[in-house]
Amino acid sequence: MPDTFDFVIVGGGTAGLTLAARLSEDPDVQVLVIEAGEDLTADPRVDMPAMCQSLIATPSNWGLKTVPQKWLGGRQLHVYGGRVLGGSSAINTFIFTPPTQTLLDAWAGLGNPGWDWSSFAPSMEKVYNVEKSQWGSLGRGPLHVSFAAEETKWPEVWRDTLANMGFPVSMNPLSGQILGAFKDPETVHPTTKSRSYAGSAYLEPARSRNNLTVWTNALVDKVIFDQSSTGELLATGVQYTKGDATSTVKAHKEVIISAGGIHSPKILELSGVGDAERLQSLGIDVVINNTYVGENLQNHVYISSSNEVVEQEGFETLDGLLQHDPAAIAAAQEALMQGRGPLTGVNTSGSAQMPLPQSSSEAGKSELAQLFEGLSPKAGDAGKGTAAFVKAHESFVRSILTSPTEASALYNTFPGYGVFDESGTALPHPGGRDRYLTFAVSLAHPLSRGSTHITAASASSPGLQIDPKHLSHPLDVEVLARHLQAVEGIKKTEPLAKQLVPGGKRAPAGLDLSDLEQARDFVRRAAVAAYHYTGTCSQMPQEMGGVVDERLRVYGCKNLRVCDLSIVPIIPRCNTQALAYGIAEHAAQIIKSDA
Repeated sequence: MPDTFDFVIVGGGTAGLTLAARLSEDPDVQVLVIEAGEDLTADPRVDMPAMCQSLIATPSNWGLKTVPQKWLGGRQLHVYGGRVLGGSSAINTFIFTPPTQTLLDAWAGLGNPGWDWSSFAPSMEKVYNVEKSQWGSLGRGPLHVSFAAEETKWPEVWRDTLANMGFPVSMNPLSGQILGAFKDPETVHPTTKSRSYAGSAYLEPARSRNNLTVWTNALVDKVIFDQSSTGELLATGVQYTKGDATSTVKAHKEVIISAGGIHSPKILELSGVGDAERLQSLGIDVVINNTYVGENLQNHVYISSSNEVVEQEGFETLDGLLQHDPAAIAAAQEALMQGRGPLTGVNTSGSAQMPLPQSSSEAGKSELAQLFEGLSPKAGDAGKGTAAFVKAHESFVRSILTSPTEASALYNTFPGYGVFDESGTALPHPGGRDRYLTFAVSLAHPLSRGSTHITAASASSPGLQIDPKHLSHPLDVEVLARHLQAVEGIKKTEPLAKQLVPGGKRAPAGLDLSDLEQARDFVRRAAVAAYHYTGTCSQMPQEMGGVVDERLRVYGCKNLRVCDLSIVPIIPRCNTQALAYGIAEHAAQIIKSDA
């Protein structure tokens, strides 16, 4: 195998493959991608939406866990991520929602010129294409995004209910400005109904290029550094392990780490880039002392409950499939052969980006003001951060919470039973003929911030301490509890109200989520985490707590960059898949212009 390339990209995931495809458009540069997982191109477990969960319990998922979460009753939560060519885009549940203009402008305002909405939106549009929608064709990229056909009346009822409450119901979720009800965009090919992901959309069209090389089942141990003749620190390559053999490969121009929110800071720390005291305690030579590597870890938390619904034609649910009913399975398989049905997509029956009800009244705003003044993490509970960043972060979140036109939570509905255990694993269906509608509420912009750090000096060691500190900021509990109350109001609004069985079963049972104290308690007991880890190599000025600059260069080394969700300083309100692609497209333009 060749031992020198111009660009060495560490991680063949969502961002890594996108970046590799774009950089290798120049035939005069040699690009190498090193991926820890295997190549499952054309594997039905990747390609078929119906099998999207089948890789979770395999080596294609990193399968990590958090440390016990103090503010979740000591529970440990799963940390899923794709260890496979294509990364998490190969194993996720397809949702594709770009970040909002509000978020990107705040991101740029932290000291990142060129990352505002007007600058970033063209990069985002280079990612996807929508052949058909109520807004016409959208985007101009290789990734296929589609909107599932409405095969039941649930989406219509959801929209009509929110319209009756005064919310918009027809905003384009790809536009960067979204409020109220919307239909989820999915990374599913509109005709073949197969998954569209970084492997199929970006890698496959570029794979025949002589200047693009992809190695799989190769774990990067660390970045190798040297000094130039002028004394500058340079990244000259990486050390990696494949099978039982450890080797090195050289980078003539740059090393780019695209290993994601958990593994990019891990690789930096293994390479000697991080907190000097921590690295020295593990016997790692310090190359760059930056105490913020691995800090500012942010993630979405969500909580769900299920209500029994009236059994009625046009309002079918997936409860039969969830119980492995032979007739339901046969019907779903027959529908799949016709390119429709529950096995062809994500199966949300309605979603919404929603503001706090308190943001639209003077009394509510007064209530929020009291919360802002009276709630902050206890000493020692807050995640590490500079005073400047904490102030900017809190100011942004408060601006969202007090605006009736900005969403502070994402609501998803699912036609079936959908309650989770304490670790975040879906609980089995309770059985019987009962039918359910599930309501999930995700906190859009949590103030809680944690960290992830290595606990051993070996890349192959499982030693990672992942501590998101979920709900460590008490305002997160208050906001999520109030959104649970808001959902109870939606359930009582027509036409949705008449689809719920009066006095019917609920899961969990015995809860009155319209009561604020019960809602708070439910949040602490039952909230679980998404897999949207961001912030651990934050892009902002170093004095504010940054790890990379506005051109994605690691502070202290001009030819080492990070390109993935770890650079995002404030988590977006939506699923992060779209943003990962957008970052890579934006990074490709930056890197090409710097060449």
